[in-house]
Amino acid sequence: MSTGLAPGSLPLLAGDLDRTVGTLCSAVLASMQRSDQRAKGERYVRGLLMTEGRKSMRNIALHLGADAAGQSMHHFISCSTWDWRPVREALARHLETVLGPQAWVLRPMTVPKAGEHTVGVERRLDPGSGRVVNSQRAYGLWSVSARGSSPVNWGLHLPAGWLADRARRSRAKIPERWGESSPGECAGRAVVEAARGWGLPRRPVVLDLDGPESAAAVAACQAAGIPFLARIDDSVLLPAAGTGRREARAQQLLTAASGGSARVPVQWWDPVRGRARSSLAVTVRLEERAERAGQRPGGAPAGRPGAAAAARPLPVRPGGTEPGSAGRGGGRGGLTLLGEWSDGLPWPTEYWLTDLNGPPAALLRLAKLARRVERDFEDVGEPAGLREFEGRSFEGWHRHTTLASVAHAARILTSDGAPALVRSA
Repeated sequence: MSTGLAPGSLPLLAGDLDRTVGTLCSAVLASMQRSDQRAKGERYVRGLLMTEGRKSMRNIALHLGADAAGQSMHHFISCSTWDWRPVREALARHLETVLGPQAWVLRPMTVPKAGEHTVGVERRLDPGSGRVVNSQRAYGLWSVSARGSSPVNWGLHLPAGWLADRARRSRAKIPERWGESSPGECAGRAVVEAARGWGLPRRPVVLDLDGPESAAAVAACQAAGIPFLARIDDSVLLPAAGTGRREARAQQLLTAASGGSARVPVQWWDPVRGRARSSLAVTVRLEERAERAGQRPGGAPAGRPGAAAAARPLPVRPGGTEPGSAGRGGGRGGLTLLGEWSDGLPWPTEYWLTDLNGPPAALLRLAKLARRVERDFEDVGEPAGLREFEGRSFEGWHRHTTLASVAHAARILTSDGAPALVRSA
């Protein structure tokens, strides 16, 4: 399929999406030094939005016209000189103005791969599916409001085998400065780089991560003074002053605190299901456990999922700010454990740890911004090609994912939601 476009022309998109892409690309691609790079960047964004199905270089090139050869596009993404980091920062700044974000959300992205030559690929456990898959593991930092969400920064975890093998590292064009880090440290770096390095208004970050990833990201946020609300599981050990123990499981602390009228009903909008929902929420201020004389944490209810999980400590230190405020962590407010009961279950269904101060309803609604990202990733990010880089290089992955983020943002910011079909040029 060829659009028959004249050389140098841009394919048109349907409805308001065409204008949105033009405005957005003018704002976020300005750091590219050459005009031909800026033009290719916009063409690539348009190609991602136009191409149905697999976002291969060949398929995108076919939608962009005969002058846009797949080899030229591959060079622009994998071998060019433009830096993706200023593009990401410009995208975040643009969204500050037009989206009005309330918070950041950090979310993992598993990218299944068939071969072993794509940068960062290894066999690993996918927490989402519970299966060991050959995949990349990446982390996206999303700018989120009630209107929508868009990724603005990314981290790609590089396993030790990729960094130690000089030949493999050279083939993937991994920069010499790139040292070994854990998946959670990689995730935390994506947060700190944007939230502290770009001069943006300070906002809390919702860490929608799994297990050890969450612990390392919490440590990074605390070290940088970034307010956080982190998903944890019931096996995490937390300070338990006044319980007769130094530490107790999150589930035990919530069970001890949730009797009587402690559970607060919370109404919230679920963008995944497209309707209002209600939950019960409880907060436990960890320093205040000493004031609950005679109360000891109860055991896990029989049959509760995850009851046999091994307990493990989470390295945290006190801090405190208001939800949504621009203040620093590290105040006298300390840490708060948030628990949610939903769907009529007798045990908590979600656990969160935060250094923010606020009522249970405000904290739970902040946590639910992760649901906004979940929906937008599935409905917009996947079709925009966030997981569909077909090259093998480290730089190529980052360039593709950056421009796919721009394509995603254009969709989110388009008011009419028109399909991205080519009109006559």
